Amino acid sequence: MSASPVLVIDSCSDLTASMVDHLDVEVLHFPFTLDGQERLDDFGKTLPHRDFFARMRDGATPTTAQIPRTELERVFSQAAASGRPLVYFGFSSELSSTFDSAHLARDAVLEQFPSADIRLVDTHSASIAEGLFVHEAATRHADGATADELVAWAEENKLRVNGYFTLENLESLRRGGRISDAAAAAGTMLDIKPLLTLDRDGKLVLKKSIRGRKKSLAALVDIVGERRDAAVGETVAIGHADAPEEAEYIRSVIEERWAPAEVLMLEIGPVIGAHVGPGMVAVSFWGAERP
Repeated sequence: MSASPVLVIDSCSDLTASMVDHLDVEVLHFPFTLDGQERLDDFGKTLPHRDFFARMRDGATPTTAQIPRTELERVFSQAAASGRPLVYFGFSSELSSTFDSAHLARDAVLEQFPSADIRLVDTHSASIAEGLFVHEAATRHADGATADELVAWAEENKLRVNGYFTLENLESLRRGGRISDAAAAAGTMLDIKPLLTLDRDGKLVLKKSIRGRKKSLAALVDIVGERRDAAVGETVAIGHADAPEEAEYIRSVIEERWAPAEVLMLEIGPVIGAHVGPGMVAVSFWGAERP
């Protein structure tokens, strides 16, 4: 009988600290810098998410970085030394160079442990979409899935994770260079709220522009109805960046309309939050493959 695999996830999955503590997983923590102090994204344990976003609202401009290759090598080497296979479900390679570093780290570990079994899966997801995916993977892992079974399931189903989100304002997109100053100013004046998603490659794309916060939240709910497929998975994830009332509204409507088997209520962490800003609201669910 093959050894149980080491399941590795990263902190950009934006699960809750309690969820992570109860999952049999190893976690790779993304670093970020806030007010000149480097920290690790630890799911809000040392810096509550509401405090992080309060500092952003006060004008703080946090920055993020990839997971150091040395940390990837450390985790991969531990599994190799134990003789257990390892499966890493990583943050989208289109949004971070960390996944490229994971390949380099694996190559380095294989030089020391030539027979090591290290599997790397690009989830093509981020934030709560990644969280929904790894939460299901961890459930399968707990049920005894082998490395082969986990990877086969992942490759077959990762594009069925749908993730959509809307923002309170366009400032973070402007600051990150994703839209121009003029476009941000015009969008603010017209009360434009973008509805964004992840494409098949895990790249961030604009789905549509919506006028007004209420309409953008309604659009999040509507997209669930258009694309969800309970036969693939019945769990829904809802996330927010210090916008709990809006997230609860989304949950109440989704539960009333479709009664999903489980709803994961998640908070956006500092690494994703640094790029989307406070007020982001997101929904992720199992459904039709991404176009």
